[in-house]
Amino acid sequence: MSAPRLVLFLPVLLALSACSEMMTVTPQLEMKSSAQKVEVKAKVMVVGLVSYSPDGRQLASGGATPTVRVWDTVNAKVVRALSIPTGKYGLVDIVYSPDGKRLAASTRTSLLGGDLTHIWDTNSGTLARVVPGNFGNKLAFSRDGLYLLGSELDFPSVFSDIKYHTKQMAVQGGEIVRSYPGVCVGDLSPDGKTALLTTDPGRGMVLVDLQTGGELWRHRERRADAVAFTPDRKHFLGSRAEFHGLVGSRATVSVVLFDAATGNPIRDVARYDVEDTFFGHEKNFQRLTVLEVAPDGTQFLTGNQRGEYKLWNLASGQLIRQLKRPDEKMLLDMSPAHASFSPNGKLVAVTFAGAVRVHNVADGEEVATMIAFDDGEWLVTTPSGYYNSSEKGDQYLSVSVAGSPFSISQLRESFYRPDLVKVALSGGALSDYKKIADIKPPPAVAIVDTPNATASPRISVSLRVKDQGGGVGDVRLYRNGSAVVFEKTRSLSVAAADQGSQLLRYDISLEPGSNTIRAIAFNADNSMQSTDATIEVQANIAARPPALHAIVIGIKDFANPRLELKYPVADAELFASTLETRGKGLFSSIHVRRLMTRAETTNVAIVAALKQARNEVGPEDLFVFYVASHGTVDDGQYLLITSNVGSTSTAKLKQDALKEMISNIPASKKLVVLDTCSAGQLGDAIQVAMLTRGMSDDTAMKVLSRAVGSTVLSAATSVQEALEGYKDHGLFTYVIAEGLNGAADADRDGFVKTLELADYVDNQVPELADKVFQHKQYPIVSPTGQGFPLVRVR
Repeated sequence: MSAPRLVLFLPVLLALSACSEMMTVTPQLEMKSSAQKVEVKAKVMVVGLVSYSPDGRQLASGGATPTVRVWDTVNAKVVRALSIPTGKYGLVDIVYSPDGKRLAASTRTSLLGGDLTHIWDTNSGTLARVVPGNFGNKLAFSRDGLYLLGSELDFPSVFSDIKYHTKQMAVQGGEIVRSYPGVCVGDLSPDGKTALLTTDPGRGMVLVDLQTGGELWRHRERRADAVAFTPDRKHFLGSRAEFHGLVGSRATVSVVLFDAATGNPIRDVARYDVEDTFFGHEKNFQRLTVLEVAPDGTQFLTGNQRGEYKLWNLASGQLIRQLKRPDEKMLLDMSPAHASFSPNGKLVAVTFAGAVRVHNVADGEEVATMIAFDDGEWLVTTPSGYYNSSEKGDQYLSVSVAGSPFSISQLRESFYRPDLVKVALSGGALSDYKKIADIKPPPAVAIVDTPNATASPRISVSLRVKDQGGGVGDVRLYRNGSAVVFEKTRSLSVAAADQGSQLLRYDISLEPGSNTIRAIAFNADNSMQSTDATIEVQANIAARPPALHAIVIGIKDFANPRLELKYPVADAELFASTLETRGKGLFSSIHVRRLMTRAETTNVAIVAALKQARNEVGPEDLFVFYVASHGTVDDGQYLLITSNVGSTSTAKLKQDALKEMISNIPASKKLVVLDTCSAGQLGDAIQVAMLTRGMSDDTAMKVLSRAVGSTVLSAATSVQEALEGYKDHGLFTYVIAEGLNGAADADRDGFVKTLELADYVDNQVPELADKVFQHKQYPIVSPTGQGFPLVRVR
């Protein structure tokens, strides 16, 4: 366990507390090579606390700000921020109750004490209790969760010795049931029956019975900076630093194995010497403030305030390895140390000055970096370059490839992979995936020889695309945020070539008034996109009343009868008729093409319908693509299972094909609705593969939405079933139909708009799934591009 949190050299603490700027640091990332580099371009407040929940599904962190960040390690994201408004001197300790239902955090309300402890319910995030009085510093729950131990700090002046007064509080009632004067919390035995307390500096250790409060033994001469029980309860480790030579210029740091029954030392399990410890702050920084035993009892971790973490073999006392320290430091080269093993012992989370870093215990390699920004945004990154972030969290990343600066948005489509970050945080390997270090530069793109104004409804856009060393891949054009050209270079018709550049021409339709045209091109393997090239084109043409064009697909019958579904045709008909009914009065004409028989719903037939729509839909129109069928994700691709598919591993419509065809439809307003449930037992192998190899549904839908510039609504994630049998329909489509019939009209203006429908579906589907089916279903909602009215409801 970590030592009491006031082991820092007092003048340093005073200086840092007086100036918040001194408590900030820029996190460093492992995503670097000789040619590529990804860096954090913002400072964060120092983080110095970390704790895994007992089930390993959460990780709590905190530091110089009085806010606990709760990370969901299963989904690789921050799920909660718990603040203590009065804790202006930051957090002192964070600890979960043994059952994981409570989370306690102590904070300092004044420089020389005033510790305050809050306890929250981990499921809801609600505050369960504020512990009255001076209670905090080092915290520990009893094994049964009935008691919380904390210490009162007595530190009247900078010239006085630090004194602790440990209290035992009943969690349920909040009353102090027992006090232990002159001692601080060290560690609780794994069975929760005894507590090892460390006394004031130089006065030893004491073991107490938590039920009676009686001392089992006390050794005044055996001081320890940090202590930790072994899992078998028979032993504990204690660390200390002894200073020698003239004014303590040298130190011997040791970790001793003790007999828990008697408190007598057995042997040294680690011992090393440190030179040049004359200065007071260096003496404090060399003390081991982190001492954690792995869950299987074979290894232990030590750490000091230099950010030096070492993993040791407990039986032999041999140093296994030292964890790599990032180049992020505070004043006097300090790096607050705290650590927590995952319950299965495969991972260990440690704090450095700017971030929580998760390491693989087997090889010591870093697997993820978790960064919380002061504005509430967050990032989880992997050394390979894959990341998850809050909505604006990746704005704090800067990228350079071959020495040239780029935006993180240019890598987002390839490296925004929450699913792979989940794999890393579960201890899985990402060695089979491309790394950001392997990325080649994207081409340079410029729009040339294109007028800024025209009286024609169409315009020829000329792109000059120059290879920068990474080749040329896909080319996309967006008009007012929606994709209108999506073309692969193998099919490009090159207008001219000059000194390594190509001139490409595209004929695109325009909307009346202002048209923002944006062009991008990818490198050869489509892993990184170019910097945007944009132009504003004023189209002096008459406005045409918009029409509604929809392709509505319901696939009930399949070549493989075991894939048969009950409601897709009924769902598709409900959706189609709702569009036809509610679209009246908003659109000049409505064209809904229904594809519902086995012959109409083959992959060939669906492709033909999408190609025909490209020729029929105008830029002012609304295009809607709806499908109810089976769907899944494999090898990073969303797969639509069509009627001619005999099994889930044969010809299907892939995400790339759908993305290209929908992008090339010239409408600026597009809505994609995918009511596709998992393919049952036949899809099990694909689902397992997806968890270790491919992109999740959620990520795939976001990538599809960003690429197409459309709002995409998807029924369920691939580890859930889309629920059927709600009023003779699938739940997802029924909720969408209700929304289009007026329930989603949040502002009551008589129109249901894309964002309103997305919010309504996002809220109603989980609520009804739980209420009616006692089942979890969370739709995937990815609104991108223009917000616009879909139907008129009055």
